[in-house]
Amino acid sequence: MRKSVFALLLACACIFGGHRLFAQQISSDSMQVLQAREAALEKASELNKLKITLAKKQKEAQSLKAKTDHFNAKANDFLGKAKKYSETLKQHPADRKAAKRAKKFTRRANHYTRKANRFSSKYSDVKNQIESLQKQIQDVQQQIDQDNLRVHFQQPPSS
Repeated sequence: MRKSVFALLLACACIFGGHRLFAQQISSDSMQVLQAREAALEKASELNKLKITLAKKQKEAQSLKAKTDHFNAKANDFLGKAKKYSETLKQHPADRKAAKRAKKFTRRANHYTRKANRFSSKYSDVKNQIESLQKQIQDVQQQIDQDNLRVHFQQPPSS
């Protein structure tokens, strides 16, 4: 009976308190390595987030540039038509139809010019944001290079 009680107490001690005896002891060196890996992962994550944001902004900039070019082309088209009717109006000052069309095309050209200016302004803002993001990426990359923070991913053992 004594042996079984002793065995039972030993088993309980191993189960409830034994994990302290068998726990992996972490040295200060390995703790520093783990902290360095954590810092490297944080910097790499920050760098990736910045690169994703940069890609989104570049896509937005392309879209804004395309819209700006589109509205500039429309404005130029309507300006050409307005010029054509104003030339006709110079030759025939009493031509009401030419006067109405010249006025109509001039208004449309002004409308599309204003739209193009709005998109151009947005485009220049996004370009400034892109330049800022590129500088931030460069700074983070420089920090990673300077601190020699590299993330080394371990390959899982092949079976």
